[in-house]
Amino acid sequence: MANQEHLAVVKGGPKSIADWREENPGVALDLEGVDLSGADLKECKIRNANLRGASLAGALLFRASFAGADLTGANLEGADMGRATLTGANLEGANLTNVNLYWADVKRASLRGANLRWSRVVRACFLSADLTGADFSLATMLEVDLRGTDLTNACFQSANMNGADMDRAVMTGADFTKAMIRDSMWTMSDMRGANFDRASLHRSDLSMAKFDDTTRFPKGFDPYHTGEKDVLG
Repeated sequence: MANQEHLAVVKGGPKSIADWREENPGVALDLEGVDLSGADLKECKIRNANLRGASLAGALLFRASFAGADLTGANLEGADMGRATLTGANLEGANLTNVNLYWADVKRASLRGANLRWSRVVRACFLSADLTGADFSLATMLEVDLRGTDLTNACFQSANMNGADMDRAVMTGADFTKAMIRDSMWTMSDMRGANFDRASLHRSDLSMAKFDDTTRFPKGFDPYHTGEKDVLG
């Protein structure tokens, strides 16, 4: 159950939150289960807050900070989180369908089992994040930073990942079927057990990646010579 005083503070906007924090240093906002659908929370600093099961569907969260917040099972469908900060946040099982995460900072966050279908995560940074079992199918992920991420059993079917940086990512059981992953970097990434059926890896650098017969590459694709043309099979 959310603290109603805390809810009123957040609805008051950035200054209200800043004033409250000055008077209550070290106290985390308790917003569990609140309905903030469509709310304008641009640039609000809601760090370390309890937002388990909360609804922020369609909310304006541009440049908002949720660093260290608990958003387990939260509904963020259609929210605008462009340039938002989610460093170290817990988004396990959260609904981020059709969300805008353009240039967002999602370093070290947990998105285990989260739904990001049709999301727009252009140039977002997921450095060292846990994306186990997350669904990014049909997402737009141009130049996304996935260095050091755990992509075990994650789904990227038909996602546009051109220019992605996958250095040192682990992707056992990850599904990249029909994904566009051109001009990407795979330095020291572990591609073993991943499925790239009918994906495009044109001009990608796999020179230091780990792969074996458990890696399912597109038909006719040579990981040692990515070539100058797409091989879609």
